Amino acid sequence: MSFAKSATLVIIAGLTTPATLIARQNIVKNGSLELGGGPGAVDPMVAAEWTEFGVNVERSAAFSLVPPDEGHALKVFGDGDNNAAGASQQVADVLPGQTIVATVWLYSPADDKLRASGEAGLVLEFLDFFGGTIALHETYVMDASAPADTWILAQLGPLTAPEDTTQVRVACRLQWVPGDVLGAAYWDDAQLTVDGGPNLLLNGDFETAGTSGHSPFGIDDWLGFEDQEKSADVAEHGVASVKLGTGAAYSGLWQNMAVLSEGDHVRMLAYAWNPSDDPLTGSSRVGIKLEFDPNVDVPPPVEYIPFDETVAPDEWVLVELDTEVPLDISFARIVCIYIGDEQTTGAVHFDLARAERDSVPGDNQLLNASFETGPGGYQGLDDWTEFSSSGVSQAQKSCFEVTTPPGGGICTMRAAGEAVAGVFQDIPVVPGEGLHVEALLMTPGFEPLTGTGRAGMKVEWVVGGVPDDIDIGGADNTIDADAPRDTWIPLTIDYVMPSESSALARFVNIIEKGTGLTGTVYMDSCEAVLLNRFDGADVDGDDDEDLRDFAWFQYCFSGSGGSPLKYNGIVFDADDDEDVDFADFEYFAPRMTGP
Repeated sequence: MSFAKSATLVIIAGLTTPATLIARQNIVKNGSLELGGGPGAVDPMVAAEWTEFGVNVERSAAFSLVPPDEGHALKVFGDGDNNAAGASQQVADVLPGQTIVATVWLYSPADDKLRASGEAGLVLEFLDFFGGTIALHETYVMDASAPADTWILAQLGPLTAPEDTTQVRVACRLQWVPGDVLGAAYWDDAQLTVDGGPNLLLNGDFETAGTSGHSPFGIDDWLGFEDQEKSADVAEHGVASVKLGTGAAYSGLWQNMAVLSEGDHVRMLAYAWNPSDDPLTGSSRVGIKLEFDPNVDVPPPVEYIPFDETVAPDEWVLVELDTEVPLDISFARIVCIYIGDEQTTGAVHFDLARAERDSVPGDNQLLNASFETGPGGYQGLDDWTEFSSSGVSQAQKSCFEVTTPPGGGICTMRAAGEAVAGVFQDIPVVPGEGLHVEALLMTPGFEPLTGTGRAGMKVEWVVGGVPDDIDIGGADNTIDADAPRDTWIPLTIDYVMPSESSALARFVNIIEKGTGLTGTVYMDSCEAVLLNRFDGADVDGDDDEDLRDFAWFQYCFSGSGGSPLKYNGIVFDADDDEDVDFADFEYFAPRMTGP
């Protein structure tokens, strides 16, 4: 679904006329990046080199085998909704016929002993060039009957790598019956050898903290991704900024701000410093983004996901659900969803999707409902958006692969893999009306769905449409390798929410680096100000104009012609003339609401 949008990226000078500016409210916290201990680049709860799956997975110093009693181990405990969690690591360049041995030690403490249906162990998969599983081996050496406070060895092998093997994946895995697990398990000293050689697992003792996950530590109110860190090297305001781009291709810092709706006018500002001792090079660039997510306060989705391994192959099965549109809902997101995990193999095909509203009987609201148009490949279906929890698309257009149902054309949407994947499309709806959703599903006999995988239909609710993100690349919200060095450069976004929209807005500082390129950038003095909600100047976003706001007004006061604005000055520049002077005070003073 596309939405009309009024969006511009402009320099602050010469924006809208003063007559429209009846509100100035800050919606970003700790924008000067002063609060928080830092650094934010390393998350001690994440183990480097390992990929976590499930929830409640963490690097822990509570128990350790290597080094004894003073290092770290991988800790996993269950939850009520899922059935597995743990961490995995892949090793490449494994050849057919080679001998593989995998080992790891497990531990469960007496005061938090693994019990109920929980069982913990080691999993080894042989993978082909495309990452597909050729063979899977697993052993679970710890459950409720295992002794507490004792390190127990789990071993797989010697195993011979089968034909077509190019890599292997090792996983420390805890599994359970959903809702029936208590206690925790720990893993340490993980090893994988090929033909009796050295250990090929990186960080098998879990002593190195990771940088691949979101880091909640370091800078208050912000979350980091990849290698970002609080820095005192340079600062536009105060003594700290955030340093981006020390290693990863993408890194940054983000903060969820507020739910914005139709007509909301937000102005964003940040400053970037391109250092001469390590500047941007090549195609690298840095900027600020305005991202949108569906509202957090929306009714829960409605889903029907009955398609599983019990369904006979090569037969098209109708999966349908009926529901009523809740109050305040403007759009329904129709989702063809596939849910796979490490125990799932095979594929599911979707065709002839349909969404019918009571107010428009007989009219299918979905475009490209039989998945015929689009170039194929990643995001290759017209009118649909693909998604996958694995980071690699596991739901794509498929043509001539299976026999389609009558009226289905030649193509389907195919979903497979160890991920939650599928496609979705938004349609307008009216609160209170009935909604019928359906699609035909089939698993082919040459690739049948097995294990715990499921598929079906889902409806998610949207309070207004979610606009497209304002990405880096614009003239005023991005710098590149040609940017001046050793000076603070303003980056700006000015945006008005389009009609029939409502979404959670996110402020993002981000660096995008080309392969093999170097360069670091510092970001500081982030501001995000709503211009249409609050009658006054609310610098701390607490819905009043009090002495705290007045203290900031005094700090930002420059007198007539005193530009550029100081940090948080946008909130007080009521007449948009790039200063905070007596004219702005005349606007500010009568709007005081209390001490």
